[in-house]
Amino acid sequence: MKCTVENHNGRLRLRWRHQGKRYTLGCGVDDNPTGRAVAKQKAAQIELDIQAGYFDPTLLKYRPRLIGRNPTEVSALELFERFTHAMEKDKNLAPGSLRRYQGCASHLRRSLSLSAHQVTPTIAANFTALLLEHVSPTTAKSYLHTLACCWDWAKDQYHISPQNPWTVEIAKVKPQPRQRTKPFSLPEVKAILAGFKGDRYYSHYADVVAFLFGVGCRPGEAFGLKWRHIADDFETCWIGEAVSRGHRKSTKTGKSRTILLSQSVQTLLKTRFEQQQPKPDQLVFPAPKGGPINDRLFNRRAWKTVLERLGIDYRRPYTIRHSAISHALANGASPIDLAEQVGHDRRVLLSTYAHCINSKSLFVEF
Repeated sequence: MKCTVENHNGRLRLRWRHQGKRYTLGCGVDDNPTGRAVAKQKAAQIELDIQAGYFDPTLLKYRPRLIGRNPTEVSALELFERFTHAMEKDKNLAPGSLRRYQGCASHLRRSLSLSAHQVTPTIAANFTALLLEHVSPTTAKSYLHTLACCWDWAKDQYHISPQNPWTVEIAKVKPQPRQRTKPFSLPEVKAILAGFKGDRYYSHYADVVAFLFGVGCRPGEAFGLKWRHIADDFETCWIGEAVSRGHRKSTKTGKSRTILLSQSVQTLLKTRFEQQQPKPDQLVFPAPKGGPINDRLFNRRAWKTVLERLGIDYRRPYTIRHSAISHALANGASPIDLAEQVGHDRRVLLSTYAHCINSKSLFVEF
């Protein structure tokens, strides 16, 4: 294999073939004796890498480290900002996720003023130590996960360390173990449903709360549900979108699923449909004044108020999902089938809810 140097409009470039594919690489130098020497050196490096099996098909290894309009060598902060912009565009980040990215960027701005390619495992360890002085281990671990994703995203696009320097630090951070969320008991569930149904101000939310307890989906998935997602016979509903802070996005896992509905949920939906005669793109559970329910306002105004009036210890609305899954497992539901219905990873569901499958004590009574 021969890598040839050629003139292209007064500038030098390399051309070669490898494994049946043609490659062209601009050297970033003029056609003069000095430029020819630089180009030949680059050509020799490519030929040697191909022979030794270290050839980089992305060509990033051989490209000049640009600093201008389209840089390949950037600061750690600029790299993370580019990553944030890409994720915001591709994944339509919810405001909560975007705030997490911005929080991570603020710590980079304060404690890591280096080029991205200079971030070694030692530098990453020092940054992690500084991070833990300002945020909790849980938040630090979340930031490190985001940084690791950023470096993975930047691979083959920017000049960075070939080994992700953040992955080792993720394993080192050990958040304090937290007590499992206490699900609502069956009497509490019945009291909450009755409380919303009979509440003078918040009865509007009675149906969506009943739907959440009956289906076990995430609150944002219920708030984003449209009538075209409900089967004509009301026996199933499709979950593939969610609403958070008024922003419509995909589900947390990025996957869709179809849920088999219980008879009570079917009746609830059929009754609402007959009363409203909605169009397919209308929300099944809109806010009182129209539009999607704001999860923060629902929690602060309706949810907390009803629980307080009932004398039930506060747990965030997401606990409805936790309760629905816990009671389904305690009732003998198949963990594999349930994981598919609620959109959970099977291993995560088993590790999180294993205590619900057999709730009897294993110890001998004396």
